[in-house]
Amino acid sequence: MKSHRKTSKKRVIVVAHGPPLKGGITTVALDLVENPRLNDEFEMVFQNTSQAQDKRGTLALENILRAFTHAFRTFVLARRGAVVHTHSVQDPTLVAWRQVLIAAAARLRGARVLLHNHAFRPYMEPPGGYSIGRAHRIAFWLLDHLADANILLSAEGLANLEPLMPHTPMPVVANSVVVDDFRISSVDHDPAVLLFVGELLERKGLLVLLDALDQLRTRDLPNWKVVLVGDNTMGLDPEKDRIVTEVRTRGHGSSMTGPVSRDEVYEHLANSDIFVFPTFVEGQPFSVIESLAAGVPIVASDIPTVADMITDGVEGRLVEVGNASALADALADLLSNVEERKRMGTRGRQHAVHTFDRSVFIDRIAGLYREYGR
Repeated sequence: MKSHRKTSKKRVIVVAHGPPLKGGITTVALDLVENPRLNDEFEMVFQNTSQAQDKRGTLALENILRAFTHAFRTFVLARRGAVVHTHSVQDPTLVAWRQVLIAAAARLRGARVLLHNHAFRPYMEPPGGYSIGRAHRIAFWLLDHLADANILLSAEGLANLEPLMPHTPMPVVANSVVVDDFRISSVDHDPAVLLFVGELLERKGLLVLLDALDQLRTRDLPNWKVVLVGDNTMGLDPEKDRIVTEVRTRGHGSSMTGPVSRDEVYEHLANSDIFVFPTFVEGQPFSVIESLAAGVPIVASDIPTVADMITDGVEGRLVEVGNASALADALADLLSNVEERKRMGTRGRQHAVHTFDRSVFIDRIAGLYREYGR
């Protein structure tokens, strides 16, 4: 990312929360502003809107003032012909209105506005099931008149978001990784490794996974073990404390790695045999993309966003969300069949190259910058 000194390049202002916050939005924003290809063609400017994790999205005076501050900074950085690429979950209401302020500030300077929706509710709810209040609808109505496009992670969100922004194009651009950064797993370890990567929370399906593991213990299967990659630090989140305590009580305390770096996650993937992801809600999880890139077969909940990323029986297995017995059956099948794991892992790696590689993502985003930055 270059500084925003005067240049002949078209300016792109990426507005998103970045470090010290982590997560999908931060990852995508840094992928953009640090990408050499984008920096060669565009003047990439990053406006980091990071704030305290426990205050995000709340209707507090501090957040209202912060929203106006972000809009003012956007006004200062933007100019005619520039592109303001703003990343948000667009939910709850205050977050959507913050996007309105940023988009309006960009428009006042003659810039074009690309929204980027990182939510999970519009992608998870059935068509017409994304229920929001009047103030939230008004915010979407204003965004429909301010934005040039609203980029979606998955086509699963179209049915719920198009009625709210009927005049705004909604191109679909999947999240990405650099596939070549991943060492391909042999998926033939002894014992076989069942890997979970994510927040240690109930909505990630940890209790369902524990129930499935209890069932696996009673079956005649090849040797296996589970590795739970996630921050298990106590005292920060009561829900996480409860789940971590449950994991320990049920005999898997030594399976938790604690906080790890991204490189360590990649190493865990390279040494795993099955990625297990019984989550209840997701936008477009990077952990699934990373597992595909590492050639690791996936056993996951059949929620819409995950089902949009993998095909049951091709790159892995999809099971009914919340069904521990179905999860145990799918895991048992793959634990008993190394060749099936290898076949699925190979198909997953191919899928990652063609759909989720960074080069594909950058090509799509650069094309949108060229299209709208005129």
